[in-house]
Amino acid sequence: SGHGVPAALIASMVKLAASTHSIHAREPSRMLEAMNGSLCGNTQGQLVTAAYVYLDASAGELRYSAAAHPAMLLLRDGKVSSITENGLMLAAFKSATYSTYISPLAVGDRILLYTDGLVEAVNPGGEEFGGQRLAALFERTVSMPTSEAADFTLDSVRQWAASQNDDLTLV
Repeated sequence: SGHGVPAALIASMVKLAASTHSIHAREPSRMLEAMNGSLCGNTQGQLVTAAYVYLDASAGELRYSAAAHPAMLLLRDGKVSSITENGLMLAAFKSATYSTYISPLAVGDRILLYTDGLVEAVNPGGEEFGGQRLAALFERTVSMPTSEAADFTLDSVRQWAASQNDDLTLV
């Protein structure tokens, strides 16, 4: 959470925590629990949202866990599903636990991870872009190459918002 140098320092800590606990890479819930343990008491009161996806191509499986992060979107067969598999923010409580969403991968699946800046972008009338609008927009990208889909999504949110008050990040 936050902006500027303090947030950048926390981001560096998160990156270090993730690499330190890479032994848990195949188990998203375990990875977040381990990262949470490393971050608790070390972030000067800053909290962290996170989404973690493990794609196992050989098993044809997706595994996903999150810590107070916006829902992952899954685009399959032209339809979008919102996957909410959330636990508490990282660095808030040592005892936080997380669960894992597991799904088979299908040919043509796309997933969208994003920061809250996309859904909280506000138009001149004060209306947020919102999760439903983002899901509908994601659905419209089904036939686009992924790089075009990302640009199309970001451009659409920027056109919606009168000004940008938060980061707009998507993967």
